[in-house]
Parts: sequence; C-alpha cells; structure tokens
Amino acid sequence: MEPMPLSFGVLMSYLQQAINRIEDPRQASNGTRYSLSDAILAAFSVFFMQCESFLEHQRQRQSRCGKDNAQTLFGLGRIPTTPQIRNILDQLAATLVFGVFERV
Repeated sequence: MEPMPLSFGVLMSYLQQAINRIEDPRQASNGTRYSLSDAILAAFSVFFMQCESFLEHQRQRQSRCGKDNAQTLFGLGRIPTTPQIRNILDQLAATLVFGVFERV
C-alpha cells in the first residue's frame, strides 16, 4: 500500500471529521457560547504551533486587525480562553480523536 501524502489541509480534514462525530455533552445554555469544534481546534492550535500564548496573541490580533491566524489557519469561529477550553474538553475522552492519529 502506497502512503497517502499528508498536508496541513488533509490533517485538518481528518480532525474536522473526528470532531463532527463527537456529541456535545453540554446542555444548551449560556455555557455553550463556544462550539465544541472551536474548543478542540483551539487546543489543537496551541500544540500545533508549539506556543502556549498562541491563543492570547490571536485575541490581540483580532482586536487590532479584525482577523487572526486562528480563524485563517484552524477555522475557529470564536477563540475561547484557556479555562473555557479546559472546561469543555475535560468532559470528553481523548480517545474520541485517536482515529486522527491512526490515520496520520
């Protein structure tokens, strides 16, 4: 079997497919201000960019320039804060995205 070429776009496609299969465990309320997709992609962006202040930098870019790399590169609609990401992701099992790593 010949290996498939891997690009950032393909990786993001695999990740988005996995995210689309995850059921949001939260009840509809004001606490669901950020989508499950935005929380997962925000967490992934920090690891991918290898920069713990990446999301804060993106919030600052958004306020100064009206657009940021988190939207452009990772497709985030809104950038949650680190505590908000933790609150959302703590409810999910990491195994829900293991399929992405298996494919890669």
